[in-house]
Amino acid sequence: METGKDERTILSSNPARRALLSLLIVYGAIQNGMYGEPRAFVPGVLLTLAALCLQWRPGWFTRLGPAPAFAVCALLGIASLEVMLGLGGSLYILVFILLGWVSYRLPISYSAAYTVLNIAAAALILLFQHRPLEAVMTQCLILAAVYLLFLAGRLRRTTRSMKEEHMRELTTAHQQLEAAYRSLRQAHEELAETSEQALRYAVLEERSRIAADIHDSIGHGLTSVIVQLQALPYMIDAAPDEARSTLRQVTDVARGCLQDVRTVVHEMGLSRPGEGLLELRKLADTFSERSGIPVVFTADIPGKIAPEQLYVLFRVLQEALTNMMRHAQATRAEAQLIGREDGIVMTIRDNGVAQGPILPGFGLNAMRERCEKAGGHLTVTTLVPNGLEITASLPISAATTQ
Repeated sequence: METGKDERTILSSNPARRALLSLLIVYGAIQNGMYGEPRAFVPGVLLTLAALCLQWRPGWFTRLGPAPAFAVCALLGIASLEVMLGLGGSLYILVFILLGWVSYRLPISYSAAYTVLNIAAAALILLFQHRPLEAVMTQCLILAAVYLLFLAGRLRRTTRSMKEEHMRELTTAHQQLEAAYRSLRQAHEELAETSEQALRYAVLEERSRIAADIHDSIGHGLTSVIVQLQALPYMIDAAPDEARSTLRQVTDVARGCLQDVRTVVHEMGLSRPGEGLLELRKLADTFSERSGIPVVFTADIPGKIAPEQLYVLFRVLQEALTNMMRHAQATRAEAQLIGREDGIVMTIRDNGVAQGPILPGFGLNAMRERCEKAGGHLTVTTLVPNGLEITASLPISAATTQ
């Protein structure tokens, strides 16, 4: 298990631990100088200085790279083995210091190679000194056991560090998820508030349109009824025939107002037409029955129309037929719905009295606004010699199924 962080682990990273190991190294050097052979003094001092440098200058040393560090440690290890096995064992602690430093500091492959080289060097030195085979095996097993002990400590430390790092990453990820959840929740609340405001705006807009229709049609009709009814008592005495004619006119106007009221109530009750073309066809048939003006409705749509598009088309057709009945004096009309690659087109034609440029009123402006809000457009064209053509074009909606 060799990672970049694992290779940077230092055996004596704590200053107090470094000081303790340094005292042990100096203690071994003092023992070597006091009780060792005189010829072991200089090698012992050199090895002591090298071990102290490894303890207090590890950053500078390891910047050379694992391979040069391995070579230097191998030379120091073999030299210390030769001194301690050949001249005395007072500096034997240096062997363990070097072995532990290499085990913790260098990659595992280098530390294992260093241990094997150390064991081989110790075996050769002992055999060269004609030591018993049992002593050679004991020395090799001790070095192997010390290395495995240090390696186990290194692996435990690395595992603990990885667990701590993993826990920190999990904590960070959890905090990020909580922040994302809070952001999503805030966005959801803002979206809900925006949707509610849009719904209120749509309701107010529809109410305003219905109010305008009531004011322009029913209000005007009822005003005419009131004026004529106020003049009727005087007309009965002065001109009975004219009074009867006026009474018939008032009755017709009142019936028209009643029909307008029914139309408005029907619009208020129809919040969203059902899917399919049934609503559009039903609207045309109902208009023909009530007005006596035949309306031919044809459709060529390969699939279902998206609900929001059907709603716009329904309102446009309804407004166009209502305007035709009020102003066009038409005797027939036709409505055609065609599905194209770039969208849906509905065309409404009549043979009314419209000629020349058309000044858009409330109804035409309402139809144009509905189409533009749905991403489409509406055009009004006068026909020759007379009549009117209204074309509503809507783009393909992602909700439209083919």
